[in-house]
Amino acid sequence: MNEHDIIAEWLQIAYDDYDSALYLFQKPHRKPLEIICYHCQQSAEKSLKAFLCANGVDVPKTHETGILCRQCADVDNSFLSFMPQCEELAIYATETRYPIRIEIDEVMAKHTLKQAFEIYNFVSDILKPSKSICHASYTETEHKG
Repeated sequence: MNEHDIIAEWLQIAYDDYDSALYLFQKPHRKPLEIICYHCQQSAEKSLKAFLCANGVDVPKTHETGILCRQCADVDNSFLSFMPQCEELAIYATETRYPIRIEIDEVMAKHTLKQAFEIYNFVSDILKPSKSICHASYTETEHKG
């Protein structure tokens, strides 16, 4: 697999995580809020890793989106504007995957969807402005629970 294919794969996985979170959020019945937030964190993580890969930075084996965002900002300081979101999303990487979970409501889940959407699209726009494989869309009506 060449570098372009790897970057495209990172972006595809990021989009799939976002799309999965959105699908689960739109369910008419019980929403698995922890899993929705987990997929949002994963989408942001994979988006940031795609950017690092595209810029020749070794992709670290970490789920810490704050650390990844700082590394992206070392290449492009416009990522600094995403630091609060990335640091906020980091908790969903592991805390939602174990029996003693954090309290998450639909408002928080909707907020994480918006964060994942913004980070994915920002990276996607930078890396593939003319031919994004799957540019995410966001409307308030899609995220009504």
